[in-house]
Amino acid sequence: MHHNVAVLQQCATILVFMKEVIVMKKLKAANIFFAVVLVLGFTAPTFDVLAAERSPEQKADQQALREGLQESLGMPVLKGNVWQKMPHDSKVAFVWGFGHVVSIEQHLMEKFPELKRDSFVAKVVEGMADIPMDNVIARVDEYYGANPNKLETPVTNVMWDLMIKPNIKTGIAGRPLTK
Repeated sequence: MHHNVAVLQQCATILVFMKEVIVMKKLKAANIFFAVVLVLGFTAPTFDVLAAERSPEQKADQQALREGLQESLGMPVLKGNVWQKMPHDSKVAFVWGFGHVVSIEQHLMEKFPELKRDSFVAKVVEGMADIPMDNVIARVDEYYGANPNKLETPVTNVMWDLMIKPNIKTGIAGRPLTK
């Protein structure tokens, strides 16, 4: 009888360990997926999706996009100078990728409460609830159109200032919002 209890305890310990390994593997897989989505979202403009002939102006815009993305070190930061030259579909891909990353992290925080925090993701969810993707794109387009001297401002900063910050009660980690 004592032997059976010891075996059951060992089995329980192994099951707990396996559960922890599975959770960690899921988190690793989610992080890898997260990274792939980010890379695809930021590099979508460089893909030659259509094989159609391009005008010299379109070819120049594509070259400017490639150069703009290659100039940055590490993860490219999408700024207005590149955003303005992107076709609508690429802008949709960027916003979709941004939203997808946010929703993945939100899902993980709901599934694993120990990950829950008052983070940037939580503020994006709070501030951009119910804003259609086309409205996000239009507002970013309008910002750069009205502020041609601010083309070095990252797209995510524009989204924060125009759409997220006005709709949240506190800043990240409960800090007061700055003007």
